[in-house]
Amino acid sequence: MNPASDEVVDWANLPSDAKLLSLSHTLHDGDLVNVVSDLLARSVTLTFDVLYLRDFHHLPDDSRFVVTLSGVKSARSARSVRWPGEFSIPAGTPRDEERRLVAEYQSKWREQSQDWDDFERHIGSGVEVSDATLAVGRTGVALKLGVLTDNDYVKAVLRGRSVTFRIGAQELTTQQFVQFGEPYWTAFASKRNSSDE
Repeated sequence: MNPASDEVVDWANLPSDAKLLSLSHTLHDGDLVNVVSDLLARSVTLTFDVLYLRDFHHLPDDSRFVVTLSGVKSARSARSVRWPGEFSIPAGTPRDEERRLVAEYQSKWREQSQDWDDFERHIGSGVEVSDATLAVGRTGVALKLGVLTDNDYVKAVLRGRSVTFRIGAQELTTQQFVQFGEPYWTAFASKRNSSDE
């Protein structure tokens, strides 16, 4: 079974003909610093600060990565509540075993709905982007974000008619935005591989 198709099924209200595009090369480890909902205009604007890409591309310090959804039909957020049982990773645990233990622990967490206004209020201090995926279909778009805030994992899902992307003053196509971070991650992997030799 294709994992990408499983992910689509899990998104409530997602267009059925959606094509998934990862935004993680551009937004991963960046900070979501602001979310503004305009109910009258039916839009949601998300502003990110991605310091390492600003530095890599020699962008001005005040350059922000802005994603705006128009014709917004739904905006939802849910947070993962940690399982209260004991959890520890013994010293000297091999990396693969550590990953397995963490995955087993996280599988016991529970997702709970969260008011969208509460989500927007928590963003004020900036939260780290863990993952970001855009779904594009004939009838609209959906954006799913995973962010780390107050030691919690929060998932936000937006569905709208269209999406626009801007970095600083420059508007980018969806494909340009998707690919913007790729040179950085290629250089990062290359540097890590050379240091492992």
